[in-house]
Amino acid sequence: MRGDLPKTIAFVGKAQSGKTRLIQRLIPELKKRELRVAVIKHCVHGFDLDVEGKDSWQFMEAGSDGVAMVGPDRLAVIRRKAGAKDFQAIARQYFKDIDIVLVEGGKTVKGLKKIEVLRKGLSEKVETSPEDLLAVISDFEVPVAKPIFRPGQIGQIARFLESGIQGNIPHVYLDVDGDSIPLNAFVQEIFEDIAAGMVHSLQGVKKNPKSIIISVTRRNGKDEKL
Repeated sequence: MRGDLPKTIAFVGKAQSGKTRLIQRLIPELKKRELRVAVIKHCVHGFDLDVEGKDSWQFMEAGSDGVAMVGPDRLAVIRRKAGAKDFQAIARQYFKDIDIVLVEGGKTVKGLKKIEVLRKGLSEKVETSPEDLLAVISDFEVPVAKPIFRPGQIGQIARFLESGIQGNIPHVYLDVDGDSIPLNAFVQEIFEDIAAGMVHSLQGVKKNPKSIIISVTRRNGKDEKL
């Protein structure tokens, strides 16, 4: 997926600036536009999904590298993760079939495109670097050369986000052992054409699928031909 905006966009700002409420209001607005939406919450102090004493906690304490909890209509996956925060990589790994991923937090992550949320009397200065800043949402005038929205302009904000992900040109990602490998437009088109050609000849594949995911795990780490 290509466009002026990336698939993964972070909403940053100080606590109580309104990030959570803003994302809550944007989700149904984006869904009305027939977009598939996911959210990544940056939990600086951890989170309590894996509650001590529960089965999932016991499995992780026993050394499991991951636990999945499957219910009638929900799926939760807990994975061990080391290293720097890479929200784009997380989005590619777990939300490949999603049109747009909204991140709450991540203001210190370089290279992550951001929309900064300001609030009068709480946070009145833009802190995001110009190269990462996409827009500002503020309840007062801000002297910045980026699009500025009021917190209540949910429709306009959703339209701004949507404008960056329109079109049907595929975007191909290559991750090798967790490392993202950049591909230029020509190589992306080659990968897309090969994958599309292969799956179109298979029975049971619906016409014009929106996404194609091929995962290859090399056996025993040997240099075998795949």
